[in-house]
Amino acid sequence: MQKVRDAKGFTLIEVMIVVVIIGILASIAYPAYTRYVERAQVSDGKSALLMLAQQMERCYTAQLSYDGCPNLPGESPEGFYTLAINADASTYTLTATGQKGRVTSGSCSTLTINHQGERTPSGDACW
Repeated sequence: MQKVRDAKGFTLIEVMIVVVIIGILASIAYPAYTRYVERAQVSDGKSALLMLAQQMERCYTAQLSYDGCPNLPGESPEGFYTLAINADASTYTLTATGQKGRVTSGSCSTLTINHQGERTPSGDACW
């Protein structure tokens, strides 16, 4: 008579199948997650530039010049972008540059808007 063993635990094949399934799911989920995070960071830069543009227009309405507007924030609200202003009496260009370790790759790492509302990079990818 043959003795029957009670099987306890998992076999190596079962564990490897689970590891493969988790790997497949991770390879699908991780790129989607990184795109989601990047879109959220780009949204921070866009909103900061649009708020600055509104402040510049209010300043121009009050002073009839973009030059000499009050000190504006040097960073986006969430801190993903640093902001720079280049203004003279009749024009301005606002630039948002991705902070190191944040939005530093891709076409949305530097966003600009000017006094005419022209935005770069153009297209729907960033704006």
